[in-house]
Amino acid sequence: MRRVQTMANDVLYRKWRPSRFSNIVGQGPITQTLTQSIANNRTSHAYLLCGPRGTGKTSTARVIAKALNCTMRPPAIGDPCSACNNCTAIETGSFIDVIEVDAASNRRIEEMRELREKVRFSPTAGQYKVYIIDEVHQLTDAASEAFLKTLEEPPPQTVFILATTEPHKLSPTILSRCQRFDFRKISITDMVDHLKEIATHEGVDIPPEALRIIAQTAKGSLRDGTNILDQLITSFGSSIRVENARELLGLQSEDRAMVFVKHLLTGSTPQALETINSVSSEGHDLQPFQQMTIALLRAALLEKTGVADTAEFSKDIASQLSFIAESVSLSKIMNALRLFNQFRHEESLSGPLLFELAIVELELASKEQPASPGLQNASANNTPQAIPPQPTTKPRPVTQPPSFNTPPTKPFNAVPPSNGLGAKIDDDWKNFITALKTRVPKRQFDVAALVRSSKSHELNDAILTISFSTKSNSERLEKELEHPPIRIEVEKILEEIYGKPINLKIESVNSTQSSQVNGADSHLVRAAVNLYQGHVISKNTIETRAENLSSEEPQLNPVDQEEVTDE
Repeated sequence: MRRVQTMANDVLYRKWRPSRFSNIVGQGPITQTLTQSIANNRTSHAYLLCGPRGTGKTSTARVIAKALNCTMRPPAIGDPCSACNNCTAIETGSFIDVIEVDAASNRRIEEMRELREKVRFSPTAGQYKVYIIDEVHQLTDAASEAFLKTLEEPPPQTVFILATTEPHKLSPTILSRCQRFDFRKISITDMVDHLKEIATHEGVDIPPEALRIIAQTAKGSLRDGTNILDQLITSFGSSIRVENARELLGLQSEDRAMVFVKHLLTGSTPQALETINSVSSEGHDLQPFQQMTIALLRAALLEKTGVADTAEFSKDIASQLSFIAESVSLSKIMNALRLFNQFRHEESLSGPLLFELAIVELELASKEQPASPGLQNASANNTPQAIPPQPTTKPRPVTQPPSFNTPPTKPFNAVPPSNGLGAKIDDDWKNFITALKTRVPKRQFDVAALVRSSKSHELNDAILTISFSTKSNSERLEKELEHPPIRIEVEKILEEIYGKPINLKIESVNSTQSSQVNGADSHLVRAAVNLYQGHVISKNTIETRAENLSSEEPQLNPVDQEEVTDE
């Protein structure tokens, strides 16, 4: 890698900024496309570089500007020479035809209008005039509109390079006018290799384990990783140990986090609580410890499912994770990972409270799990089990209600449950009512409420019989089903739930009682019988005189008045 020519006291990330496409780390597809387009003279008038911070967007923009204005680049080569006067001037920021604009501080419409006026002038020293606009999503709406026309039809020999960490905030009109490249986070392997190369050239002795810790802490940002290495060199000189890196970053040892994970997964709740309280009492930040715990649990989960992903950890930690994955159940690992991933430690909380709650909750969840296979085998071998004595209670006398020779009612579930069939029928029935509630609109009556009020239901082959204890509800349901859209939707729901076309049959259990007492001619009698679940014991006819009513009330005809009693 060729270093950028900077002052001797410059920070490492500026000193080792990429000067060619081949020096850009972790963005192979992007650099290959840009190199080929420049080599074949098929460049775009506008580029949009998106991605997380520290992944090389601005560095790539400067390399593009160098390649377009390089005077020593061969025609079929896309990489700049980084040695001519133009390349050197662009590296030092003194090239007049490369203009860098920070949209966060130049976001108003006045700045965009000024830029639009300057764009009209031809390049002075180079072949192309390149505008690099960083954090372009910070532009105001008015500034974006003013910039849009210039971006759509820029003058010849003018190239715009837009960089942003939040492309979703840009207007679709700007996105559609640019050639977009999405930068990804730098992998741990690529970052470790790059930091090792820097340390070698700088004469620094640092073990691979310390470089891996730096790469994990940087979280995909190469600039952050280079800055951490610079801080370590400043603090500890040219010989850096793993303990120095942990001390500077305030990290706990992986071994300690591994011990904590072992206590969690093996059910050693007191030891797990002691470990987390010891870490907290020593003044360490618990948020990195939580992240380390989650990373170890995730690695154990992947190891358990057959996906080995322990490249982030040392060989000793990887072997311990492999052993844990073999000895702990998958459900225990999943429960632990869920519990520790669902909360976020805050410094304002009193100690490791959330950690303690998660530890105890994991222990309770483990106790509520079904019996282990060993217990099930013992039961299968007819091992005698001690049966606790049942308390003897004196049977209470049962008072039989008076019989009125009423016909027996049909039970709620006519189909006897066998091998889980009853539970299946109940689930299908609940799903049927839920689907009616969400998918069938209310016209005059609520179909779901009517079906839920039924007394029993029975599925016989392809016929679902719904029985009501009240004739009024059965009539209301039949009236709703006469409406074609409702009937079609109900039939569709039944077919989805039961997997075949189902015919719906509606009946009323008390319809025979009503016909026996000749009460069908009086809706008041039917309502009273259905309301109190009673039956008729006598019948009398009473004349209602119209003259006793006020002139404003409607006159009533003689009605049958029947005496109703509860069962």
